[in-house]
Amino acid sequence: MTGRTIIVGAGPAGLAVAAMLGQRGITYTLLERADSIGAAWRNRYDGLRLHTVRGLSGLPGAPIPRRFGRWIRRDDLVAYLEDYARRFQIEPELGVDVTRVERADGGWRVETSAGARVAERVVLATGYTRTPYIPDWPGLETFSGSFRHSVDYREPSAYAGRKVLVVGSGNSASEIAVEISRVAAEVQLSVRTPPNIVRRATLGVPSQVIAVALRWAPDRVMNPLSSLLRRLTVPDLSGYGLPAPRRDGYSQYRRSKVIPILDHGFVDAVRSGRITIVSAVQSFDGDQVRLDDGHTVRPDAVVAATGYRPDLRGILDDVGVLDDSGGPRVHGAASVDGGWSTGASATGGADSETSPPSDFSYSSHADSMAEAS
Repeated sequence: MTGRTIIVGAGPAGLAVAAMLGQRGITYTLLERADSIGAAWRNRYDGLRLHTVRGLSGLPGAPIPRRFGRWIRRDDLVAYLEDYARRFQIEPELGVDVTRVERADGGWRVETSAGARVAERVVLATGYTRTPYIPDWPGLETFSGSFRHSVDYREPSAYAGRKVLVVGSGNSASEIAVEISRVAAEVQLSVRTPPNIVRRATLGVPSQVIAVALRWAPDRVMNPLSSLLRRLTVPDLSGYGLPAPRRDGYSQYRRSKVIPILDHGFVDAVRSGRITIVSAVQSFDGDQVRLDDGHTVRPDAVVAATGYRPDLRGILDDVGVLDDSGGPRVHGAASVDGGWSTGASATGGADSETSPPSDFSYSSHADSMAEAS
């Protein structure tokens, strides 16, 4: 089969590109390896809510309905994506896994589980949460308790009365720790680098709105401003093992691309003792987990909220579009010989697991790629 454009991934980014191409009468084929659209969101934990405010979380051409509230629940986001596909008459080919993309005859050859496709252009919208990441901890295979990555976590009832170690310093780690702390005997949160923490909203203004408004401000402006906002809105947590970044919280975010924890219960759980902060995991040994500071803990269960990787190596190894981490070198309007990538971006306060990029990102990326086609 030959199509002018092949889009890989039927999540928010892929749907947005498909909608904009369709509005311009441009032929496309949308491929999705799962059996439904929005699968990455559909399979997240039950209590997930977006940290991006409703008004900045929609896709181009169709805002998220007001009835879903300010902070969108997982199931409401999935319902919105399904409605978006119907509205723009997007019919992805489901259950088709893309295994290889390579240059061929001035275009692209896309190998899939349903046979090869040829296209003039390819848009990769597979997301930054394509593959769960678990660090290569020595002795993990010997751990006698239960272990799972956060991708397999749904709700906390299985941890009632147990000692639980949650590993990670992002929004998913903090939210899962808070949920489990309501039923567990003890919850410890293992943190390597203390995260920046901001309120989800300050004086009724969502943090994302502030981040978007100031996204072009230089670090010399943002660092003191972010430090001031933290001092005014977040209690000092140094005594609990979570000191604030030293005068460069915004620069730390820019360097690491780790989104600040957007608090709506985590700070209170730490201060009340429901969550105890411990140092980074070093290794496992039977029922013990050794930490970087020399201490040892003995949890009944471990939840690794250690993030995800784009995992495009193996699909795009030989076409020169990946950086050293396996992520795309181009994003949005930029292309490499007719190959595009779109989707999650840290700019503007998005989180790869709990928040999509804001509406202006989806709209500009989708529009620019459609125009370029």
